[in-house]
Amino acid sequence: MRFPAFLRAALKPALALAMLTGTAFGAPNRLGAEADPFAPSSTGIRQITEIMGRLAKSMGDIPPNVDRLALSQVKVDPHQFDPGMARYIQAQIEEVFRKEGRRTVVTSPELRTFRVVSTDSTFKFSNTLPSMEDLWRLGDKLRVDGYIEGSCSKSSDGDVILNLKVFRHRTGEIVWSSSFVAGPNEKKPDIWNLDYSASANLRMWPMKQAIIPRLDTLNAVTGESILDTLGDVSMTMYGIEGSVSEVVTPDKFLLFSVSLGYGFANGTGGPDSLGINFNIQMVKFGVEMLGIFFRKSNPDLGYWLGTYVGYEEFIPFANRGHLSTVNIGYKSRVSRHFTLGGGVMFLALNNKLKGLADDKDRFLTLDPVAYELTYLHYTF
Repeated sequence: MRFPAFLRAALKPALALAMLTGTAFGAPNRLGAEADPFAPSSTGIRQITEIMGRLAKSMGDIPPNVDRLALSQVKVDPHQFDPGMARYIQAQIEEVFRKEGRRTVVTSPELRTFRVVSTDSTFKFSNTLPSMEDLWRLGDKLRVDGYIEGSCSKSSDGDVILNLKVFRHRTGEIVWSSSFVAGPNEKKPDIWNLDYSASANLRMWPMKQAIIPRLDTLNAVTGESILDTLGDVSMTMYGIEGSVSEVVTPDKFLLFSVSLGYGFANGTGGPDSLGINFNIQMVKFGVEMLGIFFRKSNPDLGYWLGTYVGYEEFIPFANRGHLSTVNIGYKSRVSRHFTLGGGVMFLALNNKLKGLADDKDRFLTLDPVAYELTYLHYTF
């Protein structure tokens, strides 16, 4: 169908305006769409970054007596990674072992030279050492405890797969090995570098004054329990809690934690002639900053001593009031999973509890200083 000349002339500005509008509004929407930072990239750099984070978390599994290492080789397919990318992968592995694993990584001209090894189906970038005997002699020369060896490949879906192992250069004994996958077929990326813990603790709350009904004695006139005012009563609380921690400095000297827990407290002390029998259930949440100043050579295996400062809220059931504490103390992560700790709690803001319902006559005023002991803290 052919339009008349005057109609074609009238349509030209409209078409130009439509094209301009599409360029002005449509393109920015496409370009402005927020990119997924964890989506796989064609070069594999995003996947390698994700894998290096997971590799850093596994450094604690390497035996501590394997301290001095050299990277023997990382085999890659040149159809998937070019030589520059292969060297980038090697450099990232060396950096993780050196910084996160606290290992001494050594090198040698023999280990820095790449060559192309050809087979019927593929090519491999590898170093020039032809045999274990050469690695043995070079290992003695470099005084290493073992070699790092691995391979890196990419699937057709864009998954990057890194296989690594550490073996003793004299015996060939594999002392550590692991595989890492990052890409679209991985369930989910590790966005947060978090540690999850569960703990059991004991807290001692001395009382400044406690007004407690004497249940076994009633007032002859009112028929209500006689109130005793005591100054030598304390409250002992047994608690369980879970916490989530994250390292906030690259050198792992500072950790930030958030915790949530439950405690059961009962009253103790008082004259022998007076039966103290009251209990309070509480829910607790808090935040904490831990600084480490005596740590082990491998921080994944824990630290010898650290000091913490925290803030906690204790909210009791069936009571009016709550307890607010500022905590200061020491912790020692004696192994990769277990931590011990203890400190003092300062009740700077709220230190009074009044019972409700059946306990409406009970009134507790706590001392401004209390104590806590963490005797079982397990990090998963």
